[in-house]
Amino acid sequence: MTKSYCKSMSKTFTFFLIIFLLSCYKEPEPESICYSSSYPPRNNEKVTINQGLWGDVWFWKGDFMPFNFGTICQVHRKIYIYELTMMTNVVRSKPYSPFYSKINTNLVTTIESDTSGFFQVELEPGSYSLFVFEDTCFYSNLFDGNGAIFPVKIESGKVTEVRFDITYDATY
Repeated sequence: MTKSYCKSMSKTFTFFLIIFLLSCYKEPEPESICYSSSYPPRNNEKVTINQGLWGDVWFWKGDFMPFNFGTICQVHRKIYIYELTMMTNVVRSKPYSPFYSKINTNLVTTIESDTSGFFQVELEPGSYSLFVFEDTCFYSNLFDGNGAIFPVKIESGKVTEVRFDITYDATY
């Protein structure tokens, strides 16, 4: 091999390495506030709407059984609000998993929680399901006895309160 060929290949390799590293870069999440011996405070003083939904998003990590060695963090996430979604309306990423690769109901709206986990959104009266997007899949781990995923009912002139717990990195 010639010296110029090796130099050219080295430049090409460097170029593709830089492109690869840039494609792997992920914008860091805003700072989270974490608690190791207590629940985080709720954000009810931030509510300014008269009808709809407000809540907090908490990320649970670590061992919570038998003693509380885990942490609970108030986190920034994008919340996806769908029409009421049943287990028959989703495609799970794995059997018995709270991760979903596809949701076959209509997306109503999205909202982002702030760094203290707080979100609020005005919604029409009706029934909805909540999800967040974690890595490559939708996530929701609350179900009712009828097969609805994280069901939330909004009534006229009322604000419904929820706490969205992300628990896939916790043990109980």
